[in-house]
Amino acid sequence: MDNIYDLFGIVFDKSEMILRDLPVYLSLKRSVYKMSYSGIEFILIELPSDDRFSASALKKQAGQISSHYGLPVAFRFDNVSRQQRDSMIAQNIPFISGSGQLFLPFLGIALQNRFVGQKEISAQKMMPVTQALFLYLLYHSKGAPIIKKDAAEKIGVTKMSITRASDQLSAMGLIRQDKQGKETYMLTTESGLKLYEKAKDHLISPVMRTITTMMKEEFYNYPLSGESALAVSTTLNGPRIPARAVYKNNIFYGNLPDIDVRWESGKEPMLLEIWKYDPDLFIKGGVVDPVSLAMCFEDNADERIEGAIEEYLEVFQW
Repeated sequence: MDNIYDLFGIVFDKSEMILRDLPVYLSLKRSVYKMSYSGIEFILIELPSDDRFSASALKKQAGQISSHYGLPVAFRFDNVSRQQRDSMIAQNIPFISGSGQLFLPFLGIALQNRFVGQKEISAQKMMPVTQALFLYLLYHSKGAPIIKKDAAEKIGVTKMSITRASDQLSAMGLIRQDKQGKETYMLTTESGLKLYEKAKDHLISPVMRTITTMMKEEFYNYPLSGESALAVSTTLNGPRIPARAVYKNNIFYGNLPDIDVRWESGKEPMLLEIWKYDPDLFIKGGVVDPVSLAMCFEDNADERIEGAIEEYLEVFQW
């Protein structure tokens, strides 16, 4: 609620609430809070960034909720257009926008004529940085909120990159974002295996390129991947040529010889996977994480591999 604090110097108590005895659609994919300060109370409903709303629909929804609880209802959006703002004001719908528009007739009004363009966010497939953020939340949040700034530091990305990534996860319905003061908290909508299953269709293969090359001593520091990782973690037999993974920014792979093992007798070959994000962020026991590993085989129809991946996901300590 930094908009209210920045404009009026007021810090509201904010408590999450559940809309009971009301239609489910009023809170579906939304966060609902009761806001309180010095005798002033209202219900705040945060809409997801991909919500396509109309002022007339919001007015009807606000009326239902307000009538049920006896409190004013306001909506919060990441951004609003001039037309949306003017339409909501005309229909007396309280709202707060992350782009600096605030219309709370019971408290105060602060409007401006500068508008932030609506961001087009793809909710189909994750960007590499989005997947890195998702994996960090999947393995570390355990259902607890994570500060966006802390996540950016842990996975080594910029403020702009983490914002794009978190907005994409929000658009996919995988997280909710809550700004309190100067900090933004991210909370996953599920946890563990359920979160993975919900995200599965949005995930990408981390592998940008695979090189068959000669083993070098420094390559032993890279985590096992591919069938080598499955052989360590499941009952699958190990492959003839071991596979390891490395982040594309951590190796100059342009000079690595790409060998044909049929003609390279006496040498120890290996498969080196060049990854789009850093596999070292999520390794455990020298093996790449299970979700990334599963996506390495997304186009593989081998029943042995599919069975080993299922086994790995089942025994992994989420």
